[in-house]
Amino acid sequence: MPTLVFIGLWYWFTKSSLSIQYSRWYFLLGFLITLRLPVTIAPQLEILNWALYLSMVGLIGYRFFEYFQQRKQLIVVGLAITIILFNSFTHLFLDSPFTYSFRLLSQLPSNYIAGKDNNLTWECSYEDSDFPVHCDMRHFIPSEKIFTETNYDASFSVFLNRFFYGYINSLVGMSGHRWFMSISVNIFLWISACVAIYRIGEITNLNEIMRNIAILCCASSWGFVHFVAQPSPHMTAFAFASIVLWATLELIRDEFLNDPLLILLIVSGSLIYDIYPLTLISSILLFIYKRPLLGVLIPLLSIALNVCWKYISLQQILGTLGNIQSLSSPSSNLTYSFQNWTKAILSLDFGRIWQFLSNGFMSYLYGGMIFGAIASTGLLIYLVIQKKNAANPDENQLLFPLLFTITACFCTVMLIAMFFVAAQSEIWSPTKFLPRFAFYIYPANTLAIAFLAGKFLNRGGYFAPILTFIVANSTIIKLASMSAFFEYGLVGLYWQ
Repeated sequence: MPTLVFIGLWYWFTKSSLSIQYSRWYFLLGFLITLRLPVTIAPQLEILNWALYLSMVGLIGYRFFEYFQQRKQLIVVGLAITIILFNSFTHLFLDSPFTYSFRLLSQLPSNYIAGKDNNLTWECSYEDSDFPVHCDMRHFIPSEKIFTETNYDASFSVFLNRFFYGYINSLVGMSGHRWFMSISVNIFLWISACVAIYRIGEITNLNEIMRNIAILCCASSWGFVHFVAQPSPHMTAFAFASIVLWATLELIRDEFLNDPLLILLIVSGSLIYDIYPLTLISSILLFIYKRPLLGVLIPLLSIALNVCWKYISLQQILGTLGNIQSLSSPSSNLTYSFQNWTKAILSLDFGRIWQFLSNGFMSYLYGGMIFGAIASTGLLIYLVIQKKNAANPDENQLLFPLLFTITACFCTVMLIAMFFVAAQSEIWSPTKFLPRFAFYIYPANTLAIAFLAGKFLNRGGYFAPILTFIVANSTIIKLASMSAFFEYGLVGLYWQ
């Protein structure tokens, strides 16, 4: 089933976005890579799979190049990519914020020894390499190995349902090289997310300065810095927040791009991680802008694919659903949240309800790094005031419907989602809330920062990307570590 989704995505991309004359040859690249020649024929063919993969990335990158060349913004996208590469390669291994978050919380020095796991500071070697990552990454290796090792026993895994990221990694990243594939995918999707943010700004009629500010702020967005070095689906799921929004807006516009590609992009997000709020936001926007059929089809297709994966691919073919009884499994977490909320409401435990609400709100606030949440709220207030005071339709009036609706949907749905998951966050965090759960709101926050900075500061608004870059590199310049803040909501823990 993952192969069908992947092939479908690549087929519709080559059909709708590349030269028709060569589309069949381009499609062949995607088909060949799914054969996993290093596994099915000989390990020496791994270099061929890397060549196929880099060719596919190159084709997508060329479309990005054409897009920005037409708008004469190659310098801006080049600067954004340079910032992303800098932020990526300065936050690897033991300098990865997610890797040192547990160490920082425990106030312990790193005692990592290459090739060995250190459960005291939660620093582990990834698979059979010497690269240190957060020990949680051990949970995600099975979602790769089930595609490349026929006798692999995945019954202990708690995350087999989050399979699509592992599937993509398994196409190229063979034993000993899996980390290299994951970092390349993470960086590529970070770039794609920022390109999507720029395009969303164009669709919502933001001016050139605002769009430039948005893509440059995205290049230093903290959630990406936090996870870029981790071989896990977190980074991909964050990237899909803007990709799903972009695809939804293109479906609403119904221009130029092919509906099947956009639908598959939205649906595939739910195969990577539990990003149900994003699917809900997509459906709401499609209903609001009079595409109800797609608003119903997308969540139904998402559910259908997940059910097929669970009961056919896993249960019938692989022979295991993994350890779904573990408290770490997504289904157990959702059940735990539902049971705790139900118990608190039925027993009229207002103290418990208030605790969930306050913890959820703090996650929402800190997940937007505070200034992002303030910006999105400020944007909503500003647009309402402008619409109310404007006597005649003007630029603000034209901006109001779409930009307001996007921001309102993201803020409302993500805040409700944080209220719900607050009941499970108390298990995993000493502060009883996990701000990174709320980072999916960054598309709305980034657009809000870009709009307000461009509107009130004009070219002075370019100071906003400088500030986000400083925050992203606060550890390097010895200012402070944002890791404990983003991971646990702890303020005042400085890097040592």
